[in-house]
Amino acid sequence: MADRRWDEVENSPFPGGVSADGVPPLRLVVGLGDPECERELLPELSECGAFAIVERCLSADEVLACLERGRVDIALVSSDLHRLSAATLADLARARVPLVALARDPDEPRWQDLAGVVLPLEADPRAVREALVAAAHGRHSQPAIARTEPDTSLAELDQAPEGRSIALSPLVVTGGRGSPGRTTVALNLAVALGAVDPTVLVDIDLAGPSIAACLDADPTRNLYMLAHAEPSSPQEWERALAQETQPLGPRSPHGAVLCGVPKPQMRGVVSPRFLEQIVAELGQRYRYVVIDAGADLLGPQGAVQRAVLALAGQILLVARTDVVGLWHARTALELLERELGIPRERLALVVNGHDRHFHHGRAEIEWALGIPAAAVVPYDHAAAQRALAAQRPLLLDSRGPAARALLDLAERVHGGRVLLRPEKARGGMGVLGRLPLLGRAFAPSQPHGNGRKGVPGGRQA
Repeated sequence: MADRRWDEVENSPFPGGVSADGVPPLRLVVGLGDPECERELLPELSECGAFAIVERCLSADEVLACLERGRVDIALVSSDLHRLSAATLADLARARVPLVALARDPDEPRWQDLAGVVLPLEADPRAVREALVAAAHGRHSQPAIARTEPDTSLAELDQAPEGRSIALSPLVVTGGRGSPGRTTVALNLAVALGAVDPTVLVDIDLAGPSIAACLDADPTRNLYMLAHAEPSSPQEWERALAQETQPLGPRSPHGAVLCGVPKPQMRGVVSPRFLEQIVAELGQRYRYVVIDAGADLLGPQGAVQRAVLALAGQILLVARTDVVGLWHARTALELLERELGIPRERLALVVNGHDRHFHHGRAEIEWALGIPAAAVVPYDHAAAQRALAAQRPLLLDSRGPAARALLDLAERVHGGRVLLRPEKARGGMGVLGRLPLLGRAFAPSQPHGNGRKGVPGGRQA
């Protein structure tokens, strides 16, 4: 019965894996021993429609009793579960119910002989869901199941000779019309990656560059000034990039930012050919090149974005999860595929601002758009507003669900743990104390440095 059910679940064209003739979901017993882990995993498993959670157990004895009653099709347990000993694991195995375990150390001896799937304790909800499918279908011997990355090219990281993943750079962040959160995703992703490896964030959103304002960065050091310098030799590129890039901050010691064009009349200087040169030069100096491409992919100004998208190792399509946001995401997806010829394997979805009380579940969104989600960023209005007011990345001032999801996305790109440096104590300036700093973003341009190539008085950005 279980095999027939899972065949229909996997081949079903309906969201959540429930077939048209009403095949019931599999009965799942859960024993995680951690309320936070339950809050992260259970909504995903419930919303996908493939599982019915029949019991949430507080100890391994309760799980075993539930299995012995014979009312369960599959079990999910964690190494943190109370009384989960080697003897109890042996009893669970003898119950002959497919088992998925989350372990702090999957290489620990007690997991080696387990007839089931063992995942790291920090495995994301999608990986857990896939492992449950595999275990129920008897495919737990397949090594691909025990990965934590989503089934998308974002996880297929080519390895450099030193063991480093390099296939995703440049990583281009785009999205549909409106404000789905492209800059938020690009900025926080770059800050996290810059904590562990050389990373540069580039703002090429010619219609509405905003990274300088989000970071309280110097807007007179920007993409326009780099293009106006017209570097040609390696030495000139080195000097120009050093002059126009800025640090991402002390907690991202390997990160830098290249701000966007500050005025509409300056857009014409930035050509597609020059952007290709910039990407090539940055790629020689940074492991990760994260590009905020904006949404304007058509028309004369869109030529720059189209050129960068053609060079992208991976494209993150950011989408809001309300009806209008998903409509714009589908339009952008069709444009990328049909008009620009971007293959779907180079695309991954970032679902932003997700509120499970009002929005569709992850599985439904993936099914509707036909593209896997690399991350689901929960709605965290208070943290987002604090970050905007402080002109700091959300990751640095929040431990909430949105910050955790963005950090998890960075760890998938990096292929390992990302640890942000602890922050030195700041003065009690507060939001009101920071307001005068806005003057730098909105003040008239001031001469800066020496005049270069016909720029009167120096910088005019």
